[in-house]
Amino acid sequence: MTAASRHPPVPALRRVNRLWRGTDLVRADRPVLWIFAAAFLISGIARMVLGPDRTLWLDEAWTLGIAGLPDWPSTLQQVWLDANAPLYPLLIHGWAQLAGTSDGALRLPSLMFSLATPVLVAGWRGDGLRVEDRLALATLLTVWPEGLLQAGEARCYALLLFLATAQTLIYLDLIRRPDLNRAAAFVGLAGLVVLTHYQAAVLGIAQGLILLVVQRRQILKLAPAALLAVPVLAVGLWHAPRLALFARPDVAWYPLVTGDTVGAALRYLTSSWWLYALPVVGLARAGLRLLHRQSVAAGPVGPWLTALATVLAAVAMLAIGALRPSFSLRYLTPLAPGMALLLVLGARALTPVFSSAVTGLMLMATILSAQWSTEVAGRLSHPFTFQAASRDLMATHPARLVFLWDHPAQRVEQPSQYAMFGGAFFRRAGSTATVIPVMVGLDEDPNPRLVQSARKPDSVILWLYDTNVRGTAATRFPPRISELDPGFGCRNYARGRIGVIACARAWHP
Repeated sequence: MTAASRHPPVPALRRVNRLWRGTDLVRADRPVLWIFAAAFLISGIARMVLGPDRTLWLDEAWTLGIAGLPDWPSTLQQVWLDANAPLYPLLIHGWAQLAGTSDGALRLPSLMFSLATPVLVAGWRGDGLRVEDRLALATLLTVWPEGLLQAGEARCYALLLFLATAQTLIYLDLIRRPDLNRAAAFVGLAGLVVLTHYQAAVLGIAQGLILLVVQRRQILKLAPAALLAVPVLAVGLWHAPRLALFARPDVAWYPLVTGDTVGAALRYLTSSWWLYALPVVGLARAGLRLLHRQSVAAGPVGPWLTALATVLAAVAMLAIGALRPSFSLRYLTPLAPGMALLLVLGARALTPVFSSAVTGLMLMATILSAQWSTEVAGRLSHPFTFQAASRDLMATHPARLVFLWDHPAQRVEQPSQYAMFGGAFFRRAGSTATVIPVMVGLDEDPNPRLVQSARKPDSVILWLYDTNVRGTAATRFPPRISELDPGFGCRNYARGRIGVIACARAWHP
């Protein structure tokens, strides 16, 4: 009897072995596989240890407010009032019913989606990419600095990246082998991406247009899949009246896109100028060969068309942002898989000259990931948080919290939104303090309104602002609450352009 027969593998190991043998990863070059494993391990540890004790910052506090609402009708009402797409807030509210609303519980879904994204790419069974190129793409997404950042935040962007990656992968299959099942999967995933972030529709539109041109003879066969877009259109029509208000020129607060924004967008999507070396040379070589009507050693055309759709979507988003104040760098998140794919294709195009170009790209990204982790750790220490201010105000046992979020969106938002947002930490701690939202008019000084609203002795004040945002009242009317009512003692929990002004009579010197 052999040693193997005396000690048969346990059932769990047998299942793992069958799973491994059922993938094409067994055919991957071992250096490529080990680099991906190392990158995943390093970035996975970074995701779990970066700033575990951080307080929730401003946008995450809004997530807490949604998650802590008492029932689904009030949640749907707040989702409709907000300018954001509905999928993530509904998901996080449902998650909170199971896991609670602690900081760690709210951030856990983002961590899991972030870890699942490169695993999805590595284990994908489609035939649109070589296994080594797929592992290179998974590596770039694993160490992407913005992905590391999103993994540690209770916001929609880790979910958005996961769904957009799935959309990109199924599109690779669809454009290579169009059929109704793949088309339905693509439309369904694109719809989920749009319901996570409305501006991500630009990517789906660009992909659809290229599909229409390349596979025009198959369009009638694929057309029934478009029915899956009907629920997304219905949600858009349901939400359109509110979105139109936020799109008003006097409300939209983002700056217009400039040349500097374009450079920042490239850095956002591709992580580092150092990563450009191999892909840019490869892309230039591929372009020259095409000009001379020579073949390009880069595999099927589907991945190139997928990358082209991403580039077109990026150009469209930047162009729209140059015309209307509607763009922020994080809105480019769904384009990250396609841009990473373009880098991989550039490296692949160089392999006839440098056979290890793809491996070199992966190795360079993995080495740079240590530097990126350090940078992300610094960025996670966000100054715009009012969790500590809320905690200290609660220690005074107030009956009323007078709250002002000093922001141009206040012109179209409702007091109930600010009551939910401003009192999020109070409600989580079990405080029964009533939240009194203060809504100031255009060119109105908030100071007298805040003091007047907090005239009762058991009231406290919380005023949030960012003077870099146009239309912020604090730029013209700096805080002077203690001057108007010397009974208040005030503290600023932020610094620089950001203000987190907390005032309580118990803090009077």
